[in-house]
Amino acid sequence: MPNLLAFNAAQFLGLFLILARISGVMITAPIFNDQTIPPHVKVGFAVLLSLVFYPVVARAGLPANVDLVEMGLLLAGELAVGLLIGFTAQLLFAGVAMAGEIIGFQMGVSAAHVFDPASNTQVPLIGEINTVLALLLFVVLNGHHLFIDALARSYEIAGPGHVVFGKAAVTHISLVAGKMFVIGLQVGAPLIVALLAANLALGLVARAVPQINIFVVGFPFTIGLGLILMAASFPFFVEAIGALQGNLEDLLTAGLKSLSAR
Repeated sequence: MPNLLAFNAAQFLGLFLILARISGVMITAPIFNDQTIPPHVKVGFAVLLSLVFYPVVARAGLPANVDLVEMGLLLAGELAVGLLIGFTAQLLFAGVAMAGEIIGFQMGVSAAHVFDPASNTQVPLIGEINTVLALLLFVVLNGHHLFIDALARSYEIAGPGHVVFGKAAVTHISLVAGKMFVIGLQVGAPLIVALLAANLALGLVARAVPQINIFVVGFPFTIGLGLILMAASFPFFVEAIGALQGNLEDLLTAGLKSLSAR
């Protein structure tokens, strides 16, 4: 553990740079950015991680004394690295939420919203169920350890003050944004296809028997069928989250490598 009383100005700058990168992860990474976690707990955890990383990271050489403008730019660059790590994971979980939103629309509950304390907004019911289940499974599978591992590997690729944001980093962000839609369709595909077939069947029934009030019959049918299918497909949902975790590890590695390429 470093002796804070023996630190000079350059060493404090190095500690702040490490803290800035870790803070970026705490701001954007799923689980860590949950607003139900008290802010002082997040700050304390970020400071603790900074003190743990400092003795190892300092060996790679920290920037010398700089002026305020250079210091601000260095801190912004370090913060951006942490934001990139957390943002990569956040987009993948947004794909899971999007799958739930599409499923909810086909079930006929798209108008049903619940309050999400993590974001302080109203969110679609099925999308929130998918997100909560995905986060719980992610923690059970030790997925949150990926962020700490990614932080450690980020210092092997780009030490404090040696971050490069070039074309490769922009390309990586675009790739992850596209993955969000692909993951949403992959996770929700079984239920989306099944509910689409159910809605087509209801349309045929309404055409063949006009006397039936299809709205009275259809809503309970699609909602009940959707809930049954969600329960039946839960084992496949667990496998999908496991695959998502492996995909996230690969994307984090690619994102970190993009920081050292122009």
